[in-house]
Amino acid sequence: MNNQTIYYAAPPPRPASLLILENGKAVRVVHLHGEMQLGRSTPEMSQNNSIALSSEITSRNHGTFFFMEHSYYYRDNNSMNGTFYNGVKLPKYNERGSKAIPLKDGDVLRIDRKELNQPHPQAVEMIFSTSFPSEENWHRFPLQGKTQISIGRNQAEGISLSDFMVSRNHAVLRKQRNQWEIVDMQSKNGVIVNQIAVNKRQILHPFDVIRIANTTLIFLEQEIIYHDRKANVPFDYQQRSVMMSVNLDTVFASRPSSPLKRKCLLKDIHLDIEAGDFILVLGGAGAGKSTFIKAITGQNRDSEQILSIKGQIMLDGMNLYKNLRILKHKIGIVPQYPDYRFHDTVYHTIMDSAQIQLAGEYSAEEIRQRVDEVIENMMLTSIKDSMLGIISGGQRKRVQVAIKAVGDIRFFTYDEPDAGLDIAGRIDQMKQLVTPITKAESVDNSFQLRPCTESGSAGLMISHYPDDVADMYKKVIVLAKSRTDDAGHLAYYGDVANALNFFGVNKLSEIVIEINYEGGKGRGDEFIQKFERTRRG
Repeated sequence: MNNQTIYYAAPPPRPASLLILENGKAVRVVHLHGEMQLGRSTPEMSQNNSIALSSEITSRNHGTFFFMEHSYYYRDNNSMNGTFYNGVKLPKYNERGSKAIPLKDGDVLRIDRKELNQPHPQAVEMIFSTSFPSEENWHRFPLQGKTQISIGRNQAEGISLSDFMVSRNHAVLRKQRNQWEIVDMQSKNGVIVNQIAVNKRQILHPFDVIRIANTTLIFLEQEIIYHDRKANVPFDYQQRSVMMSVNLDTVFASRPSSPLKRKCLLKDIHLDIEAGDFILVLGGAGAGKSTFIKAITGQNRDSEQILSIKGQIMLDGMNLYKNLRILKHKIGIVPQYPDYRFHDTVYHTIMDSAQIQLAGEYSAEEIRQRVDEVIENMMLTSIKDSMLGIISGGQRKRVQVAIKAVGDIRFFTYDEPDAGLDIAGRIDQMKQLVTPITKAESVDNSFQLRPCTESGSAGLMISHYPDDVADMYKKVIVLAKSRTDDAGHLAYYGDVANALNFFGVNKLSEIVIEINYEGGKGRGDEFIQKFERTRRG
């Protein structure tokens, strides 16, 4: 390949949404894309405003949303009543408007001409997010005249949620001394407010974002708004959200016996993993591939080493290490050599796992329904009564994923699952993990066949045989060890075709030869610096 061509295409604007609340109107979700104008809906401005509001205190050209340098920004266009950003009014900066502010999950923009504790009747609230389920229906639940409200799965009264991961009696909203609080009723999957897990109870303030399992609720003092998960909605990759945001400044490792003696293994790893991604992790010797997987999945401590992490990992918009007790149930670490009982059937293997994971919270009938649902989703119907010892290695790998998926796991990692297999076994295993099987192989022909990741989950794979199924990966992460600091750095992140151009090679396996200092061409630092330049534009 001619490595003088364009090496890297900047990623398109990530899917993001704006939750818009106007008094007396239905909750509205607007998908952001490129540059969009915000303003009052009038006949003369109907063509100019991408986001039209009916509020009379909104200016005709109120503000602008735009995408730049991997982030969305908002600028108030010197509107008459201005824009509050997380409770602070944006000041005028120049003749164009306020300074452009970068937006992150949960940021609140508000249009109001009074003090925030005395809102105008036509005030507008907008909540920015890359993780809200924007395809869902949002509902309002009034709080006036109430002092206690139950939240749980299929509740007869209160706020009833259909999400399977919500406990029957998950939480309670209580009003005491004119303040609302939320109380976790010892739920299985916990309650999170503003990205922090609740310890028994917490006072609520306007615009607090509450997460209960996979459901988002927003407290607005006079009401709660929340989304209702739709069942069996096909996953749309074009409207995918950021599932995990990785910002690792440094990762140090030390031994439990000598914690003060540390070595830096990873440095400056910044990337986003989106729903539906199936990503290959490549790297030279000592580049930190396994350390990277451990760091982003909460495995920061074992009997051999302790990882000290500077930075943060956000999973589903929540800080992983601050909420590890809750979020670890969303991560599936598929072992390289699982401990199978080969005389058990596929069905009983998955059922045994379900009874352990769901014990105490679900009835026997609910557990059975969950197992049937996972078996159907993972395309295991035709072999559910077969013993593990007689199905293929690839089918057993799919069973491993199903075991994890029973508990609503959305992010999977596979550390060299193809080790020790011949090429036929490796290809079979990968096809079982990420490609649809044929209708002839499924008893239920009416079910929409789809890969594991096309259900909206995401997966990372470390493999020493990347070329066997190169077309199955949506993206590739390349880590390279730098001679300047002896730590692993990000040398590339993007799609496979761009990766081959970037490194000037014909195969993924040749990338490792280019960057390796031991037995390779030793160009790791060159590509680390080159990729950093491409990201800066």
